[in-house]
Amino acid sequence: MRKKLLIWLSIFLVIAIVIGGYRYKHNLERKEMVATATILSQEYIKKYYDREFILKSYEIIHPSISSTIFLDGYIRGHEDITISVTYDYRNKEVRGVGGPGWFIDSKKADTD
Repeated sequence: MRKKLLIWLSIFLVIAIVIGGYRYKHNLERKEMVATATILSQEYIKKYYDREFILKSYEIIHPSISSTIFLDGYIRGHEDITISVTYDYRNKEVRGVGGPGWFIDSKKADTD
């Protein structure tokens, strides 16, 4: 009886370790995606709007639906106004920027 209990506890422990490792890896990948999205979004806004974007929050859309991260933040000096960036994490590119008209209208012409 004791041997059977020990075997079941061992199996449970192995499963718990595997699940924990998978969750850790998944969370690490999400953090890396958000870090990359934030850096590229900040560079994009600096390049096209000559402003500094500060991230406040984000939402990652499930990969079965879309490869999108929505980043919400503000421009330094305008902390009360929300600026939104739509980022494609598969292609690693900014798809669009949203915010008040005065900000969107301040976009520079493509500098590529």
